Amino acid sequence: MSNACCGGGVPTPLYVFFGSPGSGKGTLSNLCVEKLGWVHLSTGDLCRKHIEEKTQLGQQIDFIIKSGKLVDDSVIIEMIVQWLDQETSHVPGIVLDGVTRTVAQAHGLLTYLRKNRSKFLLHVVMLDVSDDEIIERLSSRQVCSNKECQRIYSLRDESLKSRVVGICDNCGSVLIQRNDDNEETIRNRLDGYKKHTQPLIDFYTHEGVVVEHLNGQDSIEKVFENFIKKVGADSDSYKK
Repeated sequence: MSNACCGGGVPTPLYVFFGSPGSGKGTLSNLCVEKLGWVHLSTGDLCRKHIEEKTQLGQQIDFIIKSGKLVDDSVIIEMIVQWLDQETSHVPGIVLDGVTRTVAQAHGLLTYLRKNRSKFLLHVVMLDVSDDEIIERLSSRQVCSNKECQRIYSLRDESLKSRVVGICDNCGSVLIQRNDDNEETIRNRLDGYKKHTQPLIDFYTHEGVVVEHLNGQDSIEKVFENFIKKVGADSDSYKK
């Protein structure tokens, strides 16, 4: 994969995954962490960390949230930039979760990366899955009830079933099915996703960022295998 914004030296690969709800981007992110040793950055987790530690940014975010407002794009980007500057030395790769939800955030991230060409190399990856497949997946999805875990399982896909029926492999909590995992709600979510995501894809493309596509219809093992081939990782370099 390549990108027009960065270059020089051996920069750390930084991945932004796009995909509709149920496309498997969360599972793919987890596999990158577990098998490749990459670092996963969640903006939600990072916000909570700042609030708990009562940092200057955390106090600002806490005030905004308690006021019933959305956290400004500029605050989100400042938080991400701080994390990238402080926490990413000697990591083999980074997966960004919940990052660049808006064009303003994408612009802020790209501006930072262009100033740090030797440190990071941005990759944007789209998981392509049909609406019908998404509906099938989400209708059979189970989620860990532990809010600190929330690992996802499937009643349909053998590779994503829990070892013990109804129990999370990761933390032992009970698995549940979400009330909104029904066809009507799923179709509405898919419509919202498309309207929200296309401007971001258009922005990256306009800025010369190559948006790579992965066939997300396959099993997650196959998707991960194809992803490994695309990123050029040696099969001996990750944990099997």
